[in-house]
Amino acid sequence: MGVDFDQLADVLKTTLDDLPKGQYEVMWDQQWYEFCSIYNQERRKVDGGKAIIRNVVLDETGAADYRKPFDTDSPTVENIHQQITVPWTQVGTNYSWDLAEILMNKNSPKGFIDLVESRKMERLWGFANRLEERGWKTPTSATDTKYPYGVPYYLNMLNASGTAAGFSGETIRYQDGTTGTVCAGLDAHTNAKWKNYAATYTKVDNGLLKTMRRAAMLTNFRPPVGVGLRAPGSDRMGSVVRIYCGQDVAVELQTLADSRDDNTAPQDLAGKMLVPSEDVANVCFFSRRPVIYVSYLNDATGSPIYCVDWSKLIPVTLDGGWMIESKVHNHGLQHTTFTVYMDAYHNNLCVNRRTAGWVIHTPL
Repeated sequence: MGVDFDQLADVLKTTLDDLPKGQYEVMWDQQWYEFCSIYNQERRKVDGGKAIIRNVVLDETGAADYRKPFDTDSPTVENIHQQITVPWTQVGTNYSWDLAEILMNKNSPKGFIDLVESRKMERLWGFANRLEERGWKTPTSATDTKYPYGVPYYLNMLNASGTAAGFSGETIRYQDGTTGTVCAGLDAHTNAKWKNYAATYTKVDNGLLKTMRRAAMLTNFRPPVGVGLRAPGSDRMGSVVRIYCGQDVAVELQTLADSRDDNTAPQDLAGKMLVPSEDVANVCFFSRRPVIYVSYLNDATGSPIYCVDWSKLIPVTLDGGWMIESKVHNHGLQHTTFTVYMDAYHNNLCVNRRTAGWVIHTPL
């Protein structure tokens, strides 16, 4: 009796829908997949459009002033909005089986489930690696729309030889070695309010803590109270704010935290700064914000320490366009191959670079 490919596709679909939780030991590449976690918890959905577009107001026009009785007014109307644009990017993977594999395993349900599950798990692992890697990088160049806008795209370090702390982060350093100051369509060089806060440090000590405190204080903007003004999205209550660094800086911050703790438990050589376990990713805290180790920052130029407010630097996905899993396809040219495709449409949108966080790095 011949093989009915439609029936085999149905068997695959049923198996995919009924996969148990994997029991495999996997040699993970990352200690913690932060971007996967953020996209799972904090992403916002956008209905559609060819790109992610938002309006921002960078400055007030100076129309308000004090006056004396009977002074005249000269009402004016200006276009106060500027537009930021972020392209959609697509990331995807697929997993396949050959007819021979299916036939060899079809009479062994457990073996077939293991085959399908392991094949899918391996490709999702690669999916997670790509998402994580690009989250901590800039695109290839200023014209690159293939890769998403990672954290360094929005939180720029100071210019070469610059050490003066402040809202001076304006230069995007792309992966091909080029630079630019146009971020999401707005030129930070000509728009001072479209720059992020940046500062430098030379060693992990109390001086660095002072720099971090200043950065946290100066990027903590609030709308004025009592004048009926509340800018859309300006309320940061409940926002997720985290700090990220490479392994050397993380260990030194742990050591610094231990040296400031008079109650370190003597029976544990790790002190109070225990190595994280299970689902706990932080290595220590700063101002109640978790400091999280990111392997992609180990060899990053400037040994940067990033603070990110994920209510202002927002992971965005197309509505219905996150982790789309296709039906089982049977190929025409590879007629004995069955494939399932998985895709996601996303990017990262920063709506306010002055409040999205800060970066502190060694001098460039």
